[in-house]
Amino acid sequence: MEDLKNDTKINAFLNRIKTEWPGVVERFEFKTASVIYVHLKEGISSGEFLSKLAKKIERLVDFTNPIILYHIESDGMKLRSHPINWYSSLRPSS
Repeated sequence: MEDLKNDTKINAFLNRIKTEWPGVVERFEFKTASVIYVHLKEGISSGEFLSKLAKKIERLVDFTNPIILYHIESDGMKLRSHPINWYSSLRPSS
């Protein structure tokens, strides 16, 4: 049950990314439950996307599962990983 809640929250998190940066994300592709490919639109660099996302990430995360976002530029030549919540299991529970 807890995993289902986290899955729902992860999907909401991804939707917020698309809302926060319209015209940047082409689509998301789940490789596994914790590995998600973020396909960026043409002309958007993975470095630029990461720098924008990193500044606001904490306010968007409301789930406990660790995930890794891989930002993929439209030409498929650049791939950057971005771990999120990776150490969440080490956080004390409130």
